[in-house]
Amino acid sequence: MSFITDLFSGGAGSIVDSVGKVLDNVITTKEEKMQLENEIRKSEIQFQLDMKKFTNEEQKMFLDDISNARQRETQIQTSDSATKLGKNVASFLSLGTVALTLILFSALIFIPNSDLEDKKEIILYILGVLSATLTQIYSYYFGSSAGSAAKSKTIAEIQDKATN
Repeated sequence: MSFITDLFSGGAGSIVDSVGKVLDNVITTKEEKMQLENEIRKSEIQFQLDMKKFTNEEQKMFLDDISNARQRETQIQTSDSATKLGKNVASFLSLGTVALTLILFSALIFIPNSDLEDKKEIILYILGVLSATLTQIYSYYFGSSAGSAAKSKTIAEIQDKATN
C-alpha cells in the first residue's frame, strides 16, 4: 500500500530515482552505461520519427479532404445534369453569410447602443459565429491551391526522408 501512497503523493520522483539506482548497481561498466544511453537515445529518436510520421499522415489526410471537396465542387460545376441551384448553392450561401455579417456589424456600429443593450450578448455570439464562417468562406474561395500543392509535395518529401 505504501507504493501506491508514494506514487500518488509525489513519490513518483523517488521511484524513478530508485529505478535509476538499481540500474546503476546492475550496469557496472562504462561501456554498458554508454550502450544503455545509446539505446535510450535511439528509442527517443525513433519515437520522434514516428510522431512526425503520424503528424505528416494527419496533415496528408487533411489536405486530401480539401482536395476531394474541391474536386467535388469542380465536378458539380462542370456537370451538364446539375441544376442552376445545385451549381450555385455554395455561392448563394456564401454571399448570404457575407451580407448578414456586414448587416450585423453595421447594426452594431450605427444603431444606438440603448436599443441593442438587452440583446448585446446574443448579437456578439452570432457575430462571432458569422465571423468564423466568413473566414472559412474567404479561405475556400481565395485560398491558394498552389500552396496546398506545395504543402503536399513537402509532406511527401518528409515522408520519403523518414522512411529512408
